[in-house]
Amino acid sequence: MKNIFLYIIGACLSLSLVSCDNEIEIWDSATLDYSGSYLYTVTLEDGTLDHGYNNEYMLEFYNTSANIENEIFIDDHDKYFEMRTKFSLDGDFTNFKSKSMVFADLTDNEKALVVPSGKPTALNETVSEARTNIRAAILEGKIISKGATTLGGNITDSLYVKMTLYSGTVNFKSVSVPVEYRANPDKEEFAWEFESVVYDATKDETVTIAGHRFTGFSEDEY
Repeated sequence: MKNIFLYIIGACLSLSLVSCDNEIEIWDSATLDYSGSYLYTVTLEDGTLDHGYNNEYMLEFYNTSANIENEIFIDDHDKYFEMRTKFSLDGDFTNFKSKSMVFADLTDNEKALVVPSGKPTALNETVSEARTNIRAAILEGKIISKGATTLGGNITDSLYVKMTLYSGTVNFKSVSVPVEYRANPDKEEFAWEFESVVYDATKDETVTIAGHRFTGFSEDEY
């Protein structure tokens, strides 16, 4: 009788597991061929190498929350570019560029919109600050499968991106802090809020990024 009871329990568990498996959805990134972390160098327009390989400096490519093909974020985690920007691309990972090079069509760099450090003291105050890398456009780019040899002799994917960085002025205005977020509910507080950006074409800078996909192997560390 005990064996029959155990058999019934086992059968129920098996059916339960099969039922769970049938509900599993396999999700995949629409930008998987771009995705990954890349070690990189940066060369300026005049040919000057402005940044060499360093394991603490990586560019990360990943899909947006919409998970749309050829729409990616490039994030350097507050290192060289201080950039987290969304790019809409034409082509594919082997040969890509921004859909538009026009400033008005591009997405703001989230890192360039950080509010000023000092707090406003009244409503509708304004402040403007010069900021670099407000937006960016990729002129040409490619990821070549197995196109690079690492420091330790391993084969990995190579990265090449020629990018124009657009700079200018970021404008903020003061707004009233909601009562529930004030240090003292009875005392009015104000905070800065992003308002707009103004492009300054004289500050355009084009850089060339070259590198390779991060392997994680100790022999490839710089």
